[in-house]
Amino acid sequence: MKKKKLILFDWGNIVESHEKGYTTYHAFNDLFQSLGYSKDAIYSRLSKYHLASISSLKELEKTYNNMKKEFHLQGDFKDFINKYPDYFNKISYYREVRDYEWSLKNKCYIGIFSNLTILDKSRLDKQLNLNNYDYIFLSFEMNCQKPNLEIFEKIQKEIPFSKSDILLIDDRKDNIKAAKEFGWNTLQATGLELEKIKNVCDEFIR
Repeated sequence: MKKKKLILFDWGNIVESHEKGYTTYHAFNDLFQSLGYSKDAIYSRLSKYHLASISSLKELEKTYNNMKKEFHLQGDFKDFINKYPDYFNKISYYREVRDYEWSLKNKCYIGIFSNLTILDKSRLDKQLNLNNYDYIFLSFEMNCQKPNLEIFEKIQKEIPFSKSDILLIDDRKDNIKAAKEFGWNTLQATGLELEKIKNVCDEFIR
């Protein structure tokens, strides 16, 4: 019998690899170099732009123009969005973790809760087939992102589960800390720790 419990999985570094092979770190650096950025790795310099909270292409274009000015980029916004999949589609992912998530469908409710940009959803759907999930919570669609308290409050209002019946699996310490303080069950793990994920999920839905 399907338990009235919800397991929310992060995507990056849970299914999509951020530690092994070609990662988002490489994709961002290669993308911006293709647009004319010629200095050291750019990845760490992008956090202030909160790309995962931008909910429209119009707003993203404004942000890109600011980045273009700061980083002396050569390409326009059309170049940016056309080149984006060339690099990000190369990122590897853990099919065995995805398959395990799918296997829980008949045991409990499952969902995706991830910080990602508006340009990432098609890749997310290709890797996971979002129709296999009961709930999808994406930062760019909610106009806020983890670990901000606002996004947890928004989700809690939308779902018919008590806080004690929700488990978040995420790789980032700050996201886990925020979720735990909010009252959810949590597990900090990566897609390289599938057995750990299985053990905690099995215990949670027992």
